[in-house]
Amino acid sequence: MNTDTKEVLLDAGEKLYAEKGITALSIRAITKAADANLGAITYHFGTKQQLIEEIFLRRLRPMHQDCIARLDALEASLAGQPPVLEDVIEIFVRSIVEAHSTGDAAMSVLRLTRQGMQDLPPEIKTTLRKEGAEFQRRANEAILHALPDVPPEEIFWRHKFFLGALSFGVDTWASFDEISPVYFGSQVEQLDREALIQRLVTFICAGMRAALPESQKGNHL
Repeated sequence: MNTDTKEVLLDAGEKLYAEKGITALSIRAITKAADANLGAITYHFGTKQQLIEEIFLRRLRPMHQDCIARLDALEASLAGQPPVLEDVIEIFVRSIVEAHSTGDAAMSVLRLTRQGMQDLPPEIKTTLRKEGAEFQRRANEAILHALPDVPPEEIFWRHKFFLGALSFGVDTWASFDEISPVYFGSQVEQLDREALIQRLVTFICAGMRAALPESQKGNHL
């Protein structure tokens, strides 16, 4: 059995998950969809749990590595100075948009993680969180350095809102041909990839920099 069989199994499992969720990921269903024998999963992955983990990790790991490499390059160029927020946010947005638009995955990285973290078994969630721990640490540090006047507890929520805007924005962009949106009577035109990235960066940075809510201002004095 070769690496092609391994990729076919991952593709089959990813497609089943995209269409039917975690309950569809039985060994028999995956091997049938991949036109492989039952021993192929044991040979390549050991267990079904390891197969499911790899379905996610093969999409997430390259994105995490790409973001960290871009952060390394940005920080090296700053010689200890704090980063500009737009530069930090663009790293995350660009990496995710490019991962989405250049791959042939059955699901986008964003959709895979959003749906997956809701219904995956706890032990698989733990593995994925460990895998992304360094990426999360670096992302949090970069945003905190770029927004020294915003308290960490406020950045926590703004970061979640940022991910929501990014997720819904990219999903809409990717499925644009299916929905053909008309807004207040006007036909909406599709954005090219660069236009999407720049609009997301502008929108997200405005929210991240927004004035503190009145209830938080006293706590930050």
